Amino acid sequence: MTSDELDRATHDLIEDIAGKAPGTRHRDLTRLHEVMGQYSRAGRATPRSLRNLLEVLTTEEVEARFDNMPV
Repeated sequence: MTSDELDRATHDLIEDIAGKAPGTRHRDLTRLHEVMGQYSRAGRATPRSLRNLLEVLTTEEVEARFDNMPV
């Protein structure tokens, strides 16, 4: 994947996730990991925006696991 293609994939992923409702966005963690892996394979540093998004989505995923847990 070329640098331009990787940048475009990053932009598209961030826009796609931003358009989704909070609480459902964590379902795109697999796609996020794939793009982050492409940066690694290309020998490029992962952009801060993706690292921040990873943190946010991971937190959402953990919260989603506990939403339906009986108290």
